[in-house]
Order: sequence, then C-alpha cells, then structure tokens
Amino acid sequence: MNFFLLVLRAGSVIFLSLILASVALVYVGIEYPAALEGMLIRASSVKEYLTDTSNTGLDVRYNVWVKFLLQEQQFVFMFFVVVMRMVLLFVFSAATALMRLVWPVPTS
Repeated sequence: MNFFLLVLRAGSVIFLSLILASVALVYVGIEYPAALEGMLIRASSVKEYLTDTSNTGLDVRYNVWVKFLLQEQQFVFMFFVVVMRMVLLFVFSAATALMRLVWPVPTS
C-alpha cells in the first residue's frame, strides 16, 4: 500500500508540474514575449552546440536523428517543468514542515 501511495504521489507531482509549466509558459508568452523569444534563441544556440558533430563526435547518420528529435521548444518547456518541480518541492516541503509543527508526530 505504501508503494502505491508513493507512486501515486510521484505521478501527481509530475502531472501537476507539467500543467503548471504549461500555464507558466503561456503566461510568459503573453505577458513577456521578448523574454520568451530570448529563451527560444538561447535554446536554438544550445541545440546548435549539441548537434555539432565536432562537439559530439557522433557519426552523421546518428547526428541526423539527434537534430531531428531535439527542438528548441522542448528545451524551453523542459526549463519551465524543472522550475515548477523545484517550486513544488519547496511548497510541499514547507507544507510538510508546517503540518509537523502544528500536529507533532509522536516518535517511538
């Protein structure tokens, strides 16, 4: 039962972070379009660095797939997901600490 609750909690945090990251991305795109464009430009330079064969040492037949699968939008969205996961970590840690302060758990 504990394993099921652990998987359920981890899955819900992942799902919630994806939803919150989407909302944050839309908010930044609407309110701060220049910042979002700057993020996309930086992500494009990261993609160019990662797909340059002199940096990776990959053969061209493999590097084509790396270029095909990596997109700038994915990097920007992953950034927002990581930020939201850190925010959720701090929020849930603070909530847990507050709950333990309000309702102390007896120790054995």
